[in-house]
Amino acid sequence: MNIRYEKNSLTGVILADMRNAAGWGITSVRAAETAIKNTPFSITVFDSEKVIGIGRIIGDGALVWYIQDVIVLPEYQGKGIGSNIMSQLMSYAKSNSIPGENITIGLMSAKNKEGFYQKFGFRNRPNEREGSGMVANVNTQINNCNMQRNAAEG
Repeated sequence: MNIRYEKNSLTGVILADMRNAAGWGITSVRAAETAIKNTPFSITVFDSEKVIGIGRIIGDGALVWYIQDVIVLPEYQGKGIGSNIMSQLMSYAKSNSIPGENITIGLMSAKNKEGFYQKFGFRNRPNEREGSGMVANVNTQINNCNMQRNAAEG
């Protein structure tokens, strides 16, 4: 194995391919390219020229960061690659926030991967003081009938 980590070299094609390979639904290259434009830091991991892992972080740079798209191909899992990606993403958030402030770093774990993220200080929700995390998957296709009806009602 000839593993190398590249900062901020993630492309729309790589992001879309890795998300699709992970089974996270179909991601278009167009959407992936826009996502990358709004991503301040990413990691792409290669074995020679083959992409084997990615990770990226988004956030406001002051209070909240969100780790997204940590993906390592199954045949490369358990070799420390995901841990290295996470360490770099966490380090980026800490070093690019206001010194002395408390920040929140969030993520959504893939099913049965929670233990991996707990090693980095993440905790499961719900717990005794925090509710469940929530997510909404929204299709952005415009439905003119609904928009017109909503405009008339509002």
